[in-house]
Amino acid sequence: MEHKNDLGRLICHASVLIRRDLDRAVAQATGDPTLSGRNVWVLRYLADHRQEPVYQKDLEVTFRIRRSTVSCTVELMEQKGLLERQAVNGDGRMKQLRITESGERVLKATGSAMEAYEESLMQGISPEDYQKAASLLEALCSHLEESAPTNNGKERNEN
Repeated sequence: MEHKNDLGRLICHASVLIRRDLDRAVAQATGDPTLSGRNVWVLRYLADHRQEPVYQKDLEVTFRIRRSTVSCTVELMEQKGLLERQAVNGDGRMKQLRITESGERVLKATGSAMEAYEESLMQGISPEDYQKAASLLEALCSHLEESAPTNNGKERNEN
């Protein structure tokens, strides 16, 4: 029996398409195919929270991703020169995340591209339907996070 309206499959398909398109838009805006939409989202978060210390744990909570994913993302972004980890006085384990000059250039280069991409997602969808979809996806994410089986205390699935 064919299930044309499987919600999980549709969401997974949309996620792949969005990630692919966003990565393409970021690469086009910066001329760097190694940058991803996730890199820009992290940089935007850091920029929006400049006046307060930001740690990897903050990214885990904000982006709803596993510690290992955040660790790999931050490590790669540090290797790309987009951010740096700075030790916090008194605790060598705590590393505050800060945008580098290179990261600032990426933010500047991608600012309008990210806004244009978000607007393109709304094309053909009424503002009401867009808000409804966002609310439904938020509720679905919350439900899945609350009911997700754990594996040694770790989340089983990413985003």
